[in-house]
Parts: sequence; C-alpha cells; structure tokens
Amino acid sequence: MTRLLVCIDGSAYADNLCANAAWVAKQINAEIDLLHVLRRPSDYQAPTDHTGLIGLDARSDLLEELTRVDEERGRLDQKKGKIILEHGAKMLKEAGVETINLIHRRGSLVETIQEFEDSVDMVFMGKRGEHADMASAFLGANLEKVARAIHKPLFIVSSVVRPIKRFLIAYDGKDSVRKAIDYITKHPLLKKGLECHLLAVERAKGDIETSGAERKLRTAGFTVILKTEQNHHADQVISSYVVENKIDLLITGAYSHSRMHSLLLGSTTASLIKSCKVPLLLFR
Repeated sequence: MTRLLVCIDGSAYADNLCANAAWVAKQINAEIDLLHVLRRPSDYQAPTDHTGLIGLDARSDLLEELTRVDEERGRLDQKKGKIILEHGAKMLKEAGVETINLIHRRGSLVETIQEFEDSVDMVFMGKRGEHADMASAFLGANLEKVARAIHKPLFIVSSVVRPIKRFLIAYDGKDSVRKAIDYITKHPLLKKGLECHLLAVERAKGDIETSGAERKLRTAGFTVILKTEQNHHADQVISSYVVENKIDLLITGAYSHSRMHSLLLGSTTASLIKSCKVPLLLFR
C-alpha cells in the first residue's frame, strides 16, 4: 500500500498540509501516517542560571520549582500534540482519506523522519514550523535539513491551497529532476489532462538538453509546453514564470550542490522555496 508521511505541528500550514496530503492520497490511493514530533527538553531555550548568586535554601526551592515547570510543560506539550493530531485526522477523514495512522513522538524531527523514510513513498512538510515567524524571509529550521537528509519525494506546503490545474517542471538536466520526471510518468499523481510546463534556464544557449525529457513526458500522455531561457539567475526566472503562468505546483530537483557550496554561493532550491507561493515537490 502506498503510504504518505505527513509532518504536522501547530503552525499556520497545518490545515494546508492536510488539504494537500488528502489530494495526493486520493490521486495515488495512499494511506497516511500523520506524525507530530515534540521537541526534546534540551531544545527549549535554557534559562539563565542565577542560582549561584543566591543562598542554598533559596536555590533548592528554585530548582524544585523549575523541575515542576518542566514537568508541567511536558504534560501540556503532550496534550497539545494530541489535539493537533486529532484535528489533522479529522480534516483528512472529512477529505475522504480512509486510513490514517497517528504517530506521536518526542525527539529530533529529522531523525524521526529518517526512521520512517523507508516505509513511506512521500513526505509532507510546511515551509515553516510553528515557532517560526510567518512573515520572515527565512525558512523553517528543519526544512533544509530534512530536504538534504531524505531521498523520498518531499512535498512542501505553502500558504496557498488551490486545485492543481497546471504544473511546472524546472528542468536543469540533472539526476534529481530526471528522477522527478520518472516519478511523474510512472505514478498517477498528475492526470494527463493537466497543463505540463517544462522550463529550462540555461547559462549559455544549448547547455541543457530537453528533448529527452520532453519526449518522455509526451510519451506518457502529457501535453508539454516547453520554454527555454538564457539567464544566470534561474531562481528569479522560475519564480516569475510561476506567477505569470498561474502555475499551481512546482516540481524540481533539490540541493544538487553541497551545503558549503550553498553557503558560499546561495542555493537555487532555497531561493525557490522562499519566493514561490505555490506548493513544491522536491526530488533528490
């Protein structure tokens, strides 16, 4: 049975995660593992320790009080996680998903997803977690770590949910985007009647060969709209194309360069995730 891993928290993306995951589940007849991961106690910001400045009795009382606060915080986190999972399951059920498995864990989100990766076919995350500033230009702290760590398709949910009528493949000729085309042509995720846009942004004319990808998509039954441009800023070209052509889903390869390369020169993938307002389906 095809299985999706949907990572949900208390962020503003939670309902959109359920809406997108339900759509995919119905397209490919999948069941859903709905995962909520509680932060580890060590992930909370450590309070400044002033106990060395006060007397022994007062320090003992303070430590006991801090212990009670930690225990209460853990209890409330558990309760909150249970409510988040129940809310997500209710949305998925109402959207027509038949099988939903609730998973509640505490620990590292990245390590937990890696633990389940082999048993699922696609992973879902929001652009930012519940502790991130929605207006921030930065992505969630875990998103890039997860995108670099896993090898299953990663569906990144945005603040926009709408029916998917047309999708764009940002094609650079590398293995990861060829993997994306393999997936699209072999799975029923995207129906053949949808508009399929294939965009190649070349640094020099002719440096990206698109004929093989176009032929494979046409053979699978898609009507392909091919566009090739020359520009050194692929992320800007792709982002503009998404807006101008009212694209509903962007599909691309992810993080083909090392983390050090990305730190020094920037990452096209990260820039696309930040700038595009539609969902992204990433392949590595």
